[in-house]
Amino acid sequence: MSIVIQTSANKAFKAKYPRYVRNALLGAVVFHVLVFVLSPPFTFKPYRLKEEQFEVIDVPDNIEIPPPPKEIAMPQVPVEAADDEDADTEDLPETTFDDFDEMPPPPPPGGGDQGVFLAFDEPPTLKHFEVPVYPELAREAGIEGTVRVKVLVMEDGKVSSVSVVSSDVTPAMEKAALAAAKKCRFNPAKQRTTPVKAHVMIPFHFRLN
Repeated sequence: MSIVIQTSANKAFKAKYPRYVRNALLGAVVFHVLVFVLSPPFTFKPYRLKEEQFEVIDVPDNIEIPPPPKEIAMPQVPVEAADDEDADTEDLPETTFDDFDEMPPPPPPGGGDQGVFLAFDEPPTLKHFEVPVYPELAREAGIEGTVRVKVLVMEDGKVSSVSVVSSDVTPAMEKAALAAAKKCRFNPAKQRTTPVKAHVMIPFHFRLN
């Protein structure tokens, strides 16, 4: 009875590995020898500068040099006047406030635009404050808060225009605050002794108790 042992391809490749390495080394040595033998010999050639021809010319003894250009005057730079107490002030009129009280009052500002700045010496004072009507639905819901209304007080102390500046309540409560603001009355603002228009901020507080 004979026993047959079969080897795998991997083992057969590993068995031939030394032969592959030997053949590769031998081929590399043969290649380098052939390159060394067949290569042309190297000869060193020193670098030489390229020869150029130069032409010699005669330079005259008397050379005319043109005159330099005329100097251009620099523009004058304005200089800021020194801050001196002894500066010339003879042409300035003397300031006086003797006729200040006799000046006519300024005209009252025109228009009713709330965005226009209105100047006054004495602000308006409240004569009558109208309490806003508490909306029934807001009262039943227990809603409280404040509405700040900007009003334009005319020369006669009456309110001309109203607008809500800030609010934390319902629109119905804001409407009640605007209606109450229109019924408020003031002592008008004054520019010196003349009544003028002025803006005033009125807060309307809605409280259940």
